[in-house]
Amino acid sequence: MGITRVANDQTNRIHFNIFSIFTPRIWKIMIACIYPFFFLVTNYFEKLERTGVMGAIIADSLMPVTMISYVMLIFVLKKRAI
Repeated sequence: MGITRVANDQTNRIHFNIFSIFTPRIWKIMIACIYPFFFLVTNYFEKLERTGVMGAIIADSLMPVTMISYVMLIFVLKKRAI
């Protein structure tokens, strides 16, 4: 199943873009996987904190950055319709 779209560019060539209507966008898949991702990240950083002082410093500094960057990636992909 697919949709055919015709686009006319500056050189008067006609392009046919055929894509499936059932193909989800990447950002929709990422939204569906947000809770498992956050669960895995939280478990990983909690285990990293238990390894010692250096692990605690790394975990405390990178956990918020990881979660914020995941959410921002979803917004950028949604904005660009990818």
